[in-house]
Amino acid sequence: MEQKKRRENVAAGVVGALLGSLIGVACTVVIGQMGYVASISGLVMAVCALKGYEMLGGILSKKGAAVSSVLILLMTFFAHRLTGAIAIASELDWGILEAYRSISFLLEQGILESAAYWGDLAMLYLFTLLGAVPTILGGLRNTGAPELPPPPASPEAASAAGEADFYPAGKGWLRPLRFSLLLSLLPGFAVGAALLVIAVRQDAPIPLTMAALFAILSAFAAMLFALPLSRLNQAESFLFLRAAGHLWQVNLSALNATDTYRFTEKAVRLRVIQWDLLSPAEQARARASILRAVSLLTSGQVLPGSSLSLVVLPLTDFELIGEDRWSWQGRYSLRNGRQKKIRIAKVYPNFAPVYGLEPPQEPVPWRWGLCALALLLALALGSAGYGLGALLDGSLPGGTASSGQASAGQSGSSVTARTPTDAVHRYETDGVYYLVDSAFQATGINEFHDSVTGADFTLTVRTGADEDAALDALLQPISDYRTSPQYDYFQFAHAGAEETLVPLTAADGTEYRYEILTLYLKDGSAVHVGAALAEDGLLVTARAHQKSGGSGKKSDDVRGAILFMLENLQRTASAQVEITEENYQSLFHLAEELDFDHTAVGYIKAPYDMFGRDAFVDAHVPYSGSPVFLDDGYTLRSSAHGMEVTVSIAAGETARDVVDQACAALEASGADIDPEGVSDTTYFEEYDIAVKQTVYLEVGGTVPRIAILYADYKQEGYYLSAQITYLPEQMDGDYPALRLELSSAYALTLPEIEPLTS
Repeated sequence: MEQKKRRENVAAGVVGALLGSLIGVACTVVIGQMGYVASISGLVMAVCALKGYEMLGGILSKKGAAVSSVLILLMTFFAHRLTGAIAIASELDWGILEAYRSISFLLEQGILESAAYWGDLAMLYLFTLLGAVPTILGGLRNTGAPELPPPPASPEAASAAGEADFYPAGKGWLRPLRFSLLLSLLPGFAVGAALLVIAVRQDAPIPLTMAALFAILSAFAAMLFALPLSRLNQAESFLFLRAAGHLWQVNLSALNATDTYRFTEKAVRLRVIQWDLLSPAEQARARASILRAVSLLTSGQVLPGSSLSLVVLPLTDFELIGEDRWSWQGRYSLRNGRQKKIRIAKVYPNFAPVYGLEPPQEPVPWRWGLCALALLLALALGSAGYGLGALLDGSLPGGTASSGQASAGQSGSSVTARTPTDAVHRYETDGVYYLVDSAFQATGINEFHDSVTGADFTLTVRTGADEDAALDALLQPISDYRTSPQYDYFQFAHAGAEETLVPLTAADGTEYRYEILTLYLKDGSAVHVGAALAEDGLLVTARAHQKSGGSGKKSDDVRGAILFMLENLQRTASAQVEITEENYQSLFHLAEELDFDHTAVGYIKAPYDMFGRDAFVDAHVPYSGSPVFLDDGYTLRSSAHGMEVTVSIAAGETARDVVDQACAALEASGADIDPEGVSDTTYFEEYDIAVKQTVYLEVGGTVPRIAILYADYKQEGYYLSAQITYLPEQMDGDYPALRLELSSAYALTLPEIEPLTS
């Protein structure tokens, strides 16, 4: 089969690697000047350089890995030497360039201790190696794809082929966006380089050098602001079609990773498959695979919510809610009636997501605004770096910085609780009581409308949360509206506080840390979010959408209503039980709070490093009278009605790694694994969730077992790892209900297995 090679932009990749390595240089110098060992920055150097090459070059090939490795070695040496030069210049009142050139002489004369200098460099290279090797191996790893399946000869697919309209991305249509992303990274480098040149020639090298390094770091900050643009740059891996009366989005890479739907034998990383790089024969096979998937999904042979429905995604009841010159923003309906937002790049010729819209006739324009923003970031961070450098150099009066604002507690809040003038109603959800003004109209479960302010309120409760989860909930409106043309600005209730979350004592004495964010839109509306986090991981979030009057007294009233809800939180009796080392195993109970009849909630110990304290994580397993706690309480196993679930917390870089480690551990345990029954790992990168199915024999090699290995992101570097095993010989009449409950608990479509009869 004739195949095209994926194009690689080596020049752009080298620029990306250079920018990434400069971030490593800045990290090395900044950490070194703060008096800490900078070895860990070698890992940052390696990862940033290699990922920079991959981001701008398109793929990390062997050539790219080699070029990046040489650059990493050189820049690591330069960063270490520059760190030493800055220290020497500060100590001896020399210029940076003079100090840099004198290092070799100082080492020869014994003025610098050679063992310490070269030892630090060796440690820096060691950490660089630790970061580079996994990144290179991951970038060069093949999918290990099996043989292509035979093309389907289905009448349904053939019939649908005549009715379906396919819309692949236009060849080269993303180029302006890609170059906009590249150019947005250059101002930080340019300003930083200019400041470094000036620092060499001035008498105050330390402040200017720190300003240069911070300006270079702004390139990384520019990457964060360019994330929406970066996501649009992945549009070539997606294809849209209209078929069976629906609009569909197809992830070509993920579809090709599904064995029975493969359409190309190219051994490439999943996310790099592009339509215009496929041969005509591969494109024909891809169309047949897509139409077969559509036929199965529309006929009900594959249930919605399955992995296939996430790959070939039906955009049911698609509604356009906004657009700009580069993309459309819309929402579509999920199976449960909720709606989800999606952004579609305008890079698909002759395609518009809804009828009546003008399809794009040419590639999207450049985004010069990103370059201007990157320049402002470079100047702002450069100024901050100059101030820090002045502190390190003792240039400010007294050698100290001006003191910041005092820590803001409740008294520093700009929000006053809005206490209802009449009666209040008390509601209960997920173990928490909360109060709501009786004048509010209940519009749904934990949903209310205030006719006075025109705001719609929603309250949610979550357990097992940490500060990152609380901040994610608090900042969600910024993520939702940051790229919208309606976005105006946002503000916090405690903008002057040293910590983002400030103390709050609720009505029952529970200590929370909370904050209220308000995001204003240009049409006069506003979104308010209040998030309160308790020490035991209980997170209460109150969100309000105010359709008008967002900038006046009504806005203060909405925030006051949110604060009133948070101040008057009370834990129910069941929620007030503190989970401890002494009682956590006794708290194993049927999950009646989730309306489960056969599934239990138990608690396992979390590694101390996971939260920085002793903590416990809930686990869903079949309800039985004899749960087993293994590994000194870090693992929970329980079985009933023909299903067994084992849950623990595992460390790993991604959920895919955790699942693959679990599969290797199962094989190492002596299980007689059937190679034909082991599926590829399905990985959902957006959610960092992975699933893998394996089949093995037990009980003397005669009883079949099907195990679903699952990993879900919980905390930075830690994942919930579950093995759901079918025991066909033990299945009874409650097995179907248990399978559905576990499917709901783990958000999976667990396969249905027939009981084993004697």
